[in-house]
Amino acid sequence: MGETERLISEAERILKAWRPTKIHFGEGVFHRVGEIIRKFGEKTLLIIGKGSLRKSGSLDSILRSLEKASVRYKIVEGVEPNPSKETVYRIVYHLLADHFNSLLPVGGGSVIDAAKAAGILGTIKEGEIDDYFGVGMVSRKVERILDLVALPTTSGTGSELTKFSVITDTWQHVKRLISDNAIVPSEAIVDPQLTYSCETHVSRVSGLDAMTHLIEGYFNNVDEDADPKANQRALTGLRLLFEALPRVLKDGGDKEARKMMSLASTLGGSVLFYKQAGLPHLNSFSWSNIMDHGEAVAVMLPYYSVYYAPNISQKMKKVAELMGIRESGNVAIDFAEGLFNFYRRIDFPFTLKGFKKFSEDLIDKAVRDASQNRMKLEASPRPVPPEKSQEVLHTIIEGAFQGTIDKILKL
Repeated sequence: MGETERLISEAERILKAWRPTKIHFGEGVFHRVGEIIRKFGEKTLLIIGKGSLRKSGSLDSILRSLEKASVRYKIVEGVEPNPSKETVYRIVYHLLADHFNSLLPVGGGSVIDAAKAAGILGTIKEGEIDDYFGVGMVSRKVERILDLVALPTTSGTGSELTKFSVITDTWQHVKRLISDNAIVPSEAIVDPQLTYSCETHVSRVSGLDAMTHLIEGYFNNVDEDADPKANQRALTGLRLLFEALPRVLKDGGDKEARKMMSLASTLGGSVLFYKQAGLPHLNSFSWSNIMDHGEAVAVMLPYYSVYYAPNISQKMKKVAELMGIRESGNVAIDFAEGLFNFYRRIDFPFTLKGFKKFSEDLIDKAVRDASQNRMKLEASPRPVPPEKSQEVLHTIIEGAFQGTIDKILKL
């Protein structure tokens, strides 16, 4: 057995043994969706995005499977990227207007997140979604929301395994987070076939999102004792991703690489189940109008990692080795150079200047927004002192704008 086959086999074994969510993984497994969802009852609310599922023909296959299993369904269509509270309430309307035994989101992380949020109000049937933003607010009312079976169609967010839902407040122009074990999907159907139709841009930004989850989860040292196996899952996912993402972007029909990306993404979700993401995720909220989430977290990852370096040098050395970087004596520089080289391979900019719509005033916005999240700053691999947060954050983000780590190394 070759190294790639061994990695795939190891990842499949990990997912098969995963317990918080039962995972059905494999080529063509989505054709069993009717049989899987029927266990929860005879009627499901099917939630999808804005049309790519129809165009690919996958929706027809899903509907045939549901009908074969005698599962009645209603479709809510049109969930947008960065789903809004309005979209959540639209789903809730259908949940409350009829009786459903389960939720069946089929799409990217946005579709799954919207379904999770709607499932809260559809289960508790009181309050507004604002009442449940934050950590553990849902569990105060209910142990678990309506059974949710997630079918991801991208390889990025890992939302099919996580306890997170990110919803956009369009009035305040901010993203809000729900973090609660009560919204973890009951089951997940992870089928690489559903990702075959992803265009290059989606494959790239979702892949970068998965990469960032794996690295940030691995670097997290605050939750180190939450799950002793999380770090090994992260490294397995990174080994898969560093090989697979360039292959997928070169040839979207590379089935083995698509399978590897599905495994890496889902492993990322399993890591974040126990270990929270780091500081790049703060900035992604500030720039959501001009770049995709995966782009925002990935472009900031090398620069924040340089700041983290004194506290996680051995972990950084390990990831640099996975990227094929020879040790130079400065692990922060080695790691950053490894990521920059990887970004060049996949045609991704490694400076904020590389994004046409990015302007320098957005640096100040990101500093203001991030400096207000004291809990996140203090829980990063190298804590940011609240009294120095603006200075530290500005130095790091300005470095990302200019494409230099020199001043960050001196922090």
